[in-house]
Amino acid sequence: MTAVRDDAGQQQQRLDVVADILSRVPLRTHVHFEMASFSQAESLQDIVNSVVRYADSIGMNEQELPNLLSILSNGSITTVADAYPRVATTLDQMRRVFLLLRKLTEGVVGVRRVTRLHVHTLAFQAVFIVENDDTSPSWKNIGSAAAQASLTASRCTCGNDGVTVSQSRLLLDDSFSLGIEHGSHRMRFEPEQPVTYWDEVIDGQIKMKICVAPVLVCTDVVQTVGCGDNISSAGLLIQL
Repeated sequence: MTAVRDDAGQQQQRLDVVADILSRVPLRTHVHFEMASFSQAESLQDIVNSVVRYADSIGMNEQELPNLLSILSNGSITTVADAYPRVATTLDQMRRVFLLLRKLTEGVVGVRRVTRLHVHTLAFQAVFIVENDDTSPSWKNIGSAAAQASLTASRCTCGNDGVTVSQSRLLLDDSFSLGIEHGSHRMRFEPEQPVTYWDEVIDGQIKMKICVAPVLVCTDVVQTVGCGDNISSAGLLIQL
């Protein structure tokens, strides 16, 4: 037990160092944090308290999104996550995470308010950006970012420089709902413009732009390790 406490203490010391560094980064400089899988609620809570509140952009996959939502909502982590979530489910979870993160830093001096979320799943990419926040730099090229992230997902998993259609397939239907609530508006993917984006107002005042791009899923997988980081960084680079 002593060893466990010591490890936890060392982890917190390292996180405190990271938090101190991030707190001194000028607000005009974007800070992105890429989530990872956590099996202990305490570790994830420490990450949220020490790192997430100093990031204005956060990236995650379909398992990490509900985990982050759970820790922000009730201080626990999820034991099971949907490997193939619906677009509507993911969008609703992203809205809730966004609002909870904004509430977490509301009125707190020296921290950042999240202005960008990127969730990468096997079947699609979803990106949120805030359009009317004067406290941090704006994010540009949301459509190009989602498209680049989608293409990177195919290239990385197939191990090719290009996208091979014969080794890929779409898992999404030709349309999706904007939320799981009955009667939610449906958006269609257009063959000439497969990247779909729209404006939305959240919490009555926060103007968002939301973008969804389908992924050409590789059917002859060569690698998966490191693909999440590559996908997120590919989309992020386009928006800086």
